[in-house]
Amino acid sequence: MKIYIYPTYTPTRDKSGNLYIKYFHESFEKDSRFKVLNRCWKIGIASMLFNIDAESFIIQWVDLIPMKKMGKIQFLFFLIIVSLAKMLRKRIIWVLHNKQSHTKKSQLVDYGMRFMARKADDVIVHSTEGIAFFNKMYPKEVGKCRYIPHPVYSTHIFDSSVERYDYIIWGSISRYKNVLSFVKYYNQTPFFANKTLLLCGRCLDDDYNNQIKLETCKNSNIDYRNEFLTDEELQELICQSRTILFTYNSVSILSSGALIYSLNFCKPIIGPRVGNFVDMEGVVSCYDCFEDIPNIEIKFNPQWVKDYIEKNTWSLFPKNFMLTKNEKMGY
Repeated sequence: MKIYIYPTYTPTRDKSGNLYIKYFHESFEKDSRFKVLNRCWKIGIASMLFNIDAESFIIQWVDLIPMKKMGKIQFLFFLIIVSLAKMLRKRIIWVLHNKQSHTKKSQLVDYGMRFMARKADDVIVHSTEGIAFFNKMYPKEVGKCRYIPHPVYSTHIFDSSVERYDYIIWGSISRYKNVLSFVKYYNQTPFFANKTLLLCGRCLDDDYNNQIKLETCKNSNIDYRNEFLTDEELQELICQSRTILFTYNSVSILSSGALIYSLNFCKPIIGPRVGNFVDMEGVVSCYDCFEDIPNIEIKFNPQWVKDYIEKNTWSLFPKNFMLTKNEKMGY
């Protein structure tokens, strides 16, 4: 079967890009049942037109298209070419990752998501909440959406080294992740007075970075590293931490790839009560607000983590992904 996947991917361009895109493409490329078409990948969503001979089109991150360079033009191409593919009776599959744009409310994003809900033959989500969200937002399309657990990035289980930090918040630092709000709360809460926190990841927003830096300078127990980390550096730092903490805003999140990446470290995880954080009941302790964290019951079931990793590899992903809603799921 010939398939087209958006966003497109090429190793020469995306050396440090989204791991999900990389592994998504590679999982289909390694499966002999599929041929991934990727002509004219440099021109974004418009490349779909140059791969119109594909039998199935997999579209992801519709919410990001208007935010890209020449976003309004790309968005127009998106609407036209998806409509053309539908007229040609191509199968349209929408992978729904977010409830809305992480950055700001956008009428274009809202329209694009409604458009995909109508045009898609199948909708895939990586959290059970995603099905409820889809059915509520698009009641005329109920029945299209199905849940497939987010595949893991590796089957390797890391061994912890000497634990230097009580908590780690890792990954790119953006406003929707609520890092600044948490650091302010951390500094004001007696429970954390003797706890150590490592905050590491690249922050490209200079104003936000300066605000975080100002807050972290107030507390010698907070180590703030605004820098790009290699996989090896990141893995070592997570191994040196007792608990992995996520402070995301629940308004836009449905699933988190960073959460899945964290599973391989076999450590307790604390995260918001939203999306696939709720589905990871064997390892994630969920909170409704930061004030819950000091009294939260820490969950950690190593066997649950190992079972999840074994059952949800990328090599098993293509077959279940390409099933129709009328076929039996095999996971």
